[in-house]
Amino acid sequence: MKRLYLIALFAMFCGAATAQENGNRDAQNRIVRGPYETNRLFDNIFVGVAGGVNLYFGEHDSRGKFGQRLAPALDIHVGKWFTPSIGARVGYTGLQAKGWTTAGSMYAKGADGDLFKEKFGVSYLHADAMWNFSNAVSGYKEDRTWNFVPFAGVGWARSYGNGTHDNEIGFDVGLLNVVRLCSALDLTLEARCLLVNQRFDGVTGGRIGEGMLSMTAGLAYKFNRRGFKRASQVQPADYTPYLERIKRLENTNNELASQNSALDAENEKLRNAPATVVSEQKVSASPVALFFKIGKATLDKKELTNLEFYVKNAMKADKDKTFTLIGSADKDTGTREINQRLSEQRMEYVFDLLKNKYGIAPDRLIRKAEGDTNNRFAEPELNRAVIVE
Repeated sequence: MKRLYLIALFAMFCGAATAQENGNRDAQNRIVRGPYETNRLFDNIFVGVAGGVNLYFGEHDSRGKFGQRLAPALDIHVGKWFTPSIGARVGYTGLQAKGWTTAGSMYAKGADGDLFKEKFGVSYLHADAMWNFSNAVSGYKEDRTWNFVPFAGVGWARSYGNGTHDNEIGFDVGLLNVVRLCSALDLTLEARCLLVNQRFDGVTGGRIGEGMLSMTAGLAYKFNRRGFKRASQVQPADYTPYLERIKRLENTNNELASQNSALDAENEKLRNAPATVVSEQKVSASPVALFFKIGKATLDKKELTNLEFYVKNAMKADKDKTFTLIGSADKDTGTREINQRLSEQRMEYVFDLLKNKYGIAPDRLIRKAEGDTNNRFAEPELNRAVIVE
């Protein structure tokens, strides 16, 4: 009768846990279950201690008085919640077990009629996997009053007494009810069933195994940091402005490439034109612009062709003229300091070509670097240039 009472009491605890209000719904009254941010190594750590009673189930225990089979129980554990629903713990469970037997077993204490009393120490070191049923079904709620947590585990079980002992592999299943007292402290009500080999109590019969039921109540302390934070939804980046700018630059490059092709054709035509005798006349060279690619301080093949043409047909023809080399960079790209340095590098590059490759006297060349302070053209690409005038 008393056994049925204990089972009914525990069933009442389970029912109360599942009946908790979830209080974790969105605007459409749907239960919200995640996702949640991954917690750190020492987040959601808890320790607990509990006491209660052990009830051992051996070969002949049912023949004895129920009340005299109850023994004190102790439970100490430390654990961690990895997610709102999944956790693990390690701990010690046991203390003492009492029972009855018909033979003088290694833990027998004395006869009571045709039965012998059994009393022995129990130590069960175990690791449990825990599942928070309340959070899994009703959605995570940090301040929920009652959480219902089934668990299962495995460990090393030891019985001892009368100068002897027995070691076995143990398996356990159980139900843990967690009642929230405050943010840091919980009341725990737990029922655990330990399953071991039948020789654990020193008596062997026809069973495959036997076990011990533990009912405990205690407290669990939760260390900071506690709880779980819902993961924020990352908004996708809008790359439209960048794609549009890239498209404009590609169109501009295509236009410049077309212009360069036309200039190449014109240059080739001029190179192949028959020589004509003309009367000597004063030549006055007009300005020329040499264009650079973005971030570059060297000219490509097409622009080098333009420079060579200008040197042969203007600079060497107008031998008395002094030329100014003006380096520039577009103000839409880079900082002022970078653009100033880039314009200087571009100007020095053209200066070195004129002096070293084409033999233009340095005293005919005036060097000037404007950075991005005097952009002459509306399109940024056209301001990446050296102007010779």
